[in-house]
Amino acid sequence: MKTFSVTTDAIGKGVLLRFKGELDASSSVYADNALEETIAASSGFVLIDCSELTYISSAGLGVLLAAFQACNLKEMDLVMVNMQPKIRNVFEILGLDRLIKSAETVEEARQMIAK
Repeated sequence: MKTFSVTTDAIGKGVLLRFKGELDASSSVYADNALEETIAASSGFVLIDCSELTYISSAGLGVLLAAFQACNLKEMDLVMVNMQPKIRNVFEILGLDRLIKSAETVEEARQMIAK
């Protein structure tokens, strides 16, 4: 069985979620719940650390788009951090890199948000 996990850490006025494993149809509900809870409880920003995300399916992309829309409604920033090359490639092919912000490091993401 493929595994997926999410850990959450408060940082400043926002939250850092660390995605690990494969975000596909079977794990997308888990990721969606974690994001919904985080966005509902936060008023600052949401960073998603993808350094250990090894795969993302269309279901996973749908979860991220829903989170992006929820953040927009609350006027919060959503930033993808440290995407692996194959994950970044999917974002670029679909044009999501022009919609959802991304940064190489958590510090870079925090500076991006501060502007």
